[in-house]
Amino acid sequence: MFHQNNIVLIGNSLVEQSKSIKYLKKRVINIDSFNDIDLVGENYLNSDSFGYVNDNVIEILKKLDLKREDTLIIVSSEYGKNKNYHSLLESYGKIIGNSYITISNLQNHRNLINTLDKNNITHPKKFFTKESIEEPVLIKNSYLSGGFGIKKYKNGLEINNEYEYFEQYVKGNSYSVLFVANEEKKIEIIGINKIFNKKTAYSAFSFSGACSNISFSDIKIKYLKKIINIFVIEYGLVGFNGIDFIISDDIYFLEINPRLTQTCFLYDEYFSGGYLLAHINSILNGELPSCKKKRDDVIFFENLFAKESFVFNQDLEKFDFVTNIPKSNTFIDVGEPICTISSRSNNEKKAKNLLLNNISLIKKIFKNLEII
Repeated sequence: MFHQNNIVLIGNSLVEQSKSIKYLKKRVINIDSFNDIDLVGENYLNSDSFGYVNDNVIEILKKLDLKREDTLIIVSSEYGKNKNYHSLLESYGKIIGNSYITISNLQNHRNLINTLDKNNITHPKKFFTKESIEEPVLIKNSYLSGGFGIKKYKNGLEINNEYEYFEQYVKGNSYSVLFVANEEKKIEIIGINKIFNKKTAYSAFSFSGACSNISFSDIKIKYLKKIINIFVIEYGLVGFNGIDFIISDDIYFLEINPRLTQTCFLYDEYFSGGYLLAHINSILNGELPSCKKKRDDVIFFENLFAKESFVFNQDLEKFDFVTNIPKSNTFIDVGEPICTISSRSNNEKKAKNLLLNNISLIKKIFKNLEII
């Protein structure tokens, strides 16, 4: 346990994080870009649609006037680039997460490629000039997460900033491996998820959901542990992190997320105190939580996105499988997430069918509105 009484959560879609920590009876402060009605705690709206740490976040913390020594801050989004927001945050509380240097090094795609190549980690080819590409390729942005900013290359498209690059398009099934690490560089794999994505106004491959508890062979698990250890040793990763990869003719590393991911809540019951407490203790106290409370259940979730702009006025609170529910009269722009639908069963096929049924039910409530 920890003595701090204030827990500040910064990001978007913070509902599951706030639920995971509510039983501790701490003061939970959500600075969320959506400000959904099922958030637990005090809620403040972040002006950045991606939930990034920006001037608005700093201003909220300044007005709250929390005691620094009594405050923990958890960031599950990115930091704005026009200032050193990590340093600014440190004046308001202890940041529970990877260092800004670690995050910046992982966002440097040339540095990341060197790490992958020298350790013989298979990954899609990267190209830095339009003349060198071998189609089909995507344009990706190492600064954006959640699949944001991915574009399918078409003739005439250029790289627009220092964070963008061309990447070989590999067709296959996408997965993520969630793991936890402590300062002693010990690790434990928490779970492997199958990842879903959709084409939205923001990306050709927006992250849209996942399925938990995917079983892999011992050989694949051994290879994933090798990759995780390399990143933990070379970059000093701590706490909960995720690695995305794709399986085609081989296992291709896609990206690493050095922070709490949206799939963490799928394993909340694996830990006696919930996943957020396990994340905090792994960094604050160096504890490596053991996933002893495992279940055979498979959990699916899918985010629904708006295909057109509209004002949300639907009553979804009555459904126990719907989370991240907007407030009434919230304007939702095209491409933005509306809510999250989930399902659960001890059988993967049943869980998937239940998810599809739940999605169909919710879409009927929206009537003529097009939902992705």
